[in-house]
Amino acid sequence: MEELSYIFDGPKTGAIENQEQLKKAKIMTQLFPDGSIVPSSLQWDKNCLLGIVDFSDHETFFALGDTDTLATQFSGFSATQMPADRYSLLTAVADIPNSAQLRSQLPHLTPRPLGLQPSFGFGDRLGLATPGHAVAAKLSGQGIAAIFCQQSIREMVRTERSPEDVLSTATWGAFRAGWLQPVGADADHLKTIEDLDLTAQAGFCFFTIDPSDHVDQSADNYSSDEVEKRFQALLDDGVPGAELFLSLYNENSFDLEESKNTLCFETGALKRAAVKYGRALAHITAMTRHAEKIMGKSGFDLEISVDETDQPTTVLEHLFLALELQRNNIPVTSLAPRFIGDFEKGIDFRGDLAAFIDALKIHAAIASQYGPYKISLHSGSDKFSVYPPIAEVCDGKFHVKTAGTSYLEALRVICRVNPELFSEIVTFCRERFPVDRATYHISASLNQTPTVAGLTPEQLEQYYLTDDNGRQLLHVTFGSVLTVKDGNHFRFKNDLLAILRTESQLHEEFLVKHFGKHLSLLQKGSV
Repeated sequence: MEELSYIFDGPKTGAIENQEQLKKAKIMTQLFPDGSIVPSSLQWDKNCLLGIVDFSDHETFFALGDTDTLATQFSGFSATQMPADRYSLLTAVADIPNSAQLRSQLPHLTPRPLGLQPSFGFGDRLGLATPGHAVAAKLSGQGIAAIFCQQSIREMVRTERSPEDVLSTATWGAFRAGWLQPVGADADHLKTIEDLDLTAQAGFCFFTIDPSDHVDQSADNYSSDEVEKRFQALLDDGVPGAELFLSLYNENSFDLEESKNTLCFETGALKRAAVKYGRALAHITAMTRHAEKIMGKSGFDLEISVDETDQPTTVLEHLFLALELQRNNIPVTSLAPRFIGDFEKGIDFRGDLAAFIDALKIHAAIASQYGPYKISLHSGSDKFSVYPPIAEVCDGKFHVKTAGTSYLEALRVICRVNPELFSEIVTFCRERFPVDRATYHISASLNQTPTVAGLTPEQLEQYYLTDDNGRQLLHVTFGSVLTVKDGNHFRFKNDLLAILRTESQLHEEFLVKHFGKHLSLLQKGSV
């Protein structure tokens, strides 16, 4: 193995140039005749060459180096070590326990708080999209912090995944792509202390608190008498802060320096905002105090999500929330309002863009003056028309969350290489759609998209992965597709994942193109 010594010529720290990666990968194949070295994964640590090798049904981590170094510096891996010429080769399954050790070995892969820098969340429901996400971020996301590990408890339940699994696949995916920048990890839409504990223990450090169960969704439609009655109930129930709302804010004016607006709380509007969000604020405070307790000095990012409401968040409601969050010393990193217009899953913004921008300017001014914190855009995938104004108006203080759009790009791979399987998935999704759509705000309907009978593969892709209606049909049924079983066997999941592993290059190509468009438009607005 004379060529093996070439690997150790030259510098042995950090990243490896692309051409050198290819040369070293070619040499390394002699150690893995049945596998395929992933060149982008190759990097140095402690004078050892690290990387990923793909086999037909799994991926394996390896480290090649001095025997004593491997034994002492890589002892935390559950691994096998064997001689390799004058060196030793350590191999380890790319699983959850070893992902934790990899994060310990390579600290840049350990999630950390990202603060107020612009950021982008890449949700990955299948656990195979992070390499494509990372390449897209490297090519098109300069200056935008990446969060590859992002999933809500609701999504984890629907896909039968754990927080540890979500973080593990994001770690291995980032390593595979040669990612060397900091990363975050967003536990999305947390509603309970128990969910916060589960995700914190797994290693998440970005907590999105969803207080929607404590928001009075009917407050906008109450009569004045009903508002008075329910405001009094806040006082009678001892909701924290309720006794101060009137003395602090009633008939007071607040000048917004950035937007040159003045907002004033008229008594009725203030009480209505308090009725709508008073109990939610108490829940947010309790969740935050618990996060501070369990995270200690390590710190965390905190997002407040009030986007899952029936009506848009008014600027006065946002101001009320911002003032109370500030008064209660809630360390907000970002806040997601419910914006005007329609932010439906998997498709572009629908509505009056000019009106959206006008409202966004005031929301951003509130966030800047009473935080500062970032404005967060939920259901943020494919909202191409709003990315430039989001970046520009928010002056770079933005966060965008995506999730289902990556799943749709995975289905695009299936459509290209196995249209028969894709047709079966579509037919099943049409059956599930009336039930699965219940928890989503979408306008899609079955009768707007034809059934699969008689459609060519090209027509299938057009109707179900390009046209808005078909995209939403597939988007909201992901949980059913990934969990349906025939007896003890998954009907679609295993075949779907097997194809994506075999066609990893095509999968990456689709993701890089799709997210390159997202990130490039956010870059344009930041200029």
